[in-house]
Amino acid sequence: MENAAEALKMAGAVLLFVLALSVAIVSFGQARETADTILDYRDRETFYIDGNYYYKATGTERTVGLEAVIPTIYRSYIENYKIVFEGLDGPIYTLNLSGGKTIDKYTIDLETTKTGEIEVNNVSLANDEQKSEFLCGILYYDFTKFNGNKNALEKKYNVTLPSSGSGLIERLKGKKITEYLGVYYQNDNEDVPDVNKTEKRIITYKIENR
Repeated sequence: MENAAEALKMAGAVLLFVLALSVAIVSFGQARETADTILDYRDRETFYIDGNYYYKATGTERTVGLEAVIPTIYRSYIENYKIVFEGLDGPIYTLNLSGGKTIDKYTIDLETTKTGEIEVNNVSLANDEQKSEFLCGILYYDFTKFNGNKNALEKKYNVTLPSSGSGLIERLKGKKITEYLGVYYQNDNEDVPDVNKTEKRIITYKIENR
């Protein structure tokens, strides 16, 4: 009788062990599936701009007009955040580098390369006067500060402006503009935790025909 009772206890213990193991396996499987889903969404929200990546925020999009875009562009050169124009029919300007290398720029940003960091190529603007004359040129095709000479601006800042004869603002007129807010990690390194990186605000404007 005692042997039968012991056998029942052992059978019950084995059954509980198998049940617990099954639950654990299912739980681990669900956890892995959830993690894969999260990583998949993270990947979908990762965009590469000029060799660096940022995460586009979700649920923060809105349709805006030029009355919102223009002051935002000027603030970007004061508060040092990045603006990306997606869907333009051509670059805002082309940056001319040494060795004949050129980079079409669809972004407005003050960030430049620092020693030991990832290469970042942007026009280097030393003071407010340079910021003003450069923005007047690329936004409005206004070269008043250069006596109306477009080539003088291009030579000073090593850039080539679009041959269309229109500044960025003129090219945005009549377009549907959708604004997205996000976070950009300056000179990002995947091996460094996000909490140890320098965060930078980024605004993306998606340009579409109406």
